[in-house]
Parts: sequence; structure tokens; C-alpha cells
Amino acid sequence: MRPWRRAARARYTAVMRLAWLAVLAAAVAAAPAPRKTPSPAEAVAALVGVAAPAGWTRSAYSNAGGADPVVAFERGADRLVVRVFGAPGSFYATPADFLKGPAATTLGRRPDRAGSARVSGRRVRVWRRSFPLDDEDPHTPYLRRRRMGGEYFCVLPPAPDGRFVVLSWQRSGPGFDPSHAGKRAWEAFLKTVVLRAVRRS
Repeated sequence: MRPWRRAARARYTAVMRLAWLAVLAAAVAAAPAPRKTPSPAEAVAALVGVAAPAGWTRSAYSNAGGADPVVAFERGADRLVVRVFGAPGSFYATPADFLKGPAATTLGRRPDRAGSARVSGRRVRVWRRSFPLDDEDPHTPYLRRRRMGGEYFCVLPPAPDGRFVVLSWQRSGPGFDPSHAGKRAWEAFLKTVVLRAVRRS
């Protein structure tokens, strides 16, 4: 091959290589960035806003492989909890499923009605249930186990994407609390709740 043809082919190859590199770079730049998985606290905050009670310890975690995020506030034997269900992979797909499940029943028995409360501008039913305390000796015969904790909770209407919020006040200490501190904190907590506007995905 004549020298001038070899030079022309080399220039053509170099131009084509640069063109392909430019196309590849443009494709990479146009590709969407990987979607960041929200933390449990971010996932809850995207659906519902709450005010943290002063002096309570806050924690956040998720269940069901990340599908069910939780934010909790604790002080002594009292615990205020915000749980979100209904996402793909959730333990509970609907509020009806939740009310029949172990997180809402008392050893399989339907929860009791405990009045109603106004939450985020709407009236919702409040339920009451009991649950065995974790500090029980697992070797104690079932019929002799009497130490139970109590929980009041309400289920908010589902968002357009199917997720729904459960708010609860759990008391893990047996016996009556004469100060009513947990009850007052629960009632004040419900007044701070604000449901976010969520679009259908």
C-alpha cells in the first residue's frame, strides 16, 4: 500500500475511534444515576411527619428486608412507634391484613376498640391489645405466664401507592402507671402527626 494511503487510513481510524469514544461518553453521561435507597428514617419521613417528644430516645430501623421502616421514641417503659407497611415485600399488604396479624392481635385474639382520635385532620379508630413481655422465662409453662405489656395503636388510611402508617404507644412495664406520663405523651404525639402527599408510583 502506498504511503499516502496508509496515512489516510490511519487518520480515518483515529477519527472513527474518537467519534466512538465521544458517543460512549455521551451515553454514560445521559445514564441516570443509581437510585439511592432511603434510610428507614427517610422512608418514614417521606410518608408521615411527627415531632419527637422531648427527652425521649429515638431509634430507626426496618423489618421485612427493608420493606417496613420503623421510627421509635423510648423513655422508661413507654415507647411511641411509627411503622410503615404496604410496600412490596411488606409483612402486611393492607390495613386489613395488619389487623388480623400478630402485630395487632392479643395472642391471636382480635384487638379491642379503645375509642378514637383525631390524627392529621381526620378521625381514626384507636385499638388496644396486649403482648407477652420479652423478659419472660421461655421455660415457664404457658398457662403460668401472666406478665403482659399493653399497646394502643391506630391505622391511618393508605396512601395512593398502597403504603399505610401505624402509630402506637407501647408500655412494656407491667402494672398501672399512676403518673399517666405515657398516656399524655401519646395524646400529644398524635397531635403532631402530618401525613405527606404521596403520588401513586
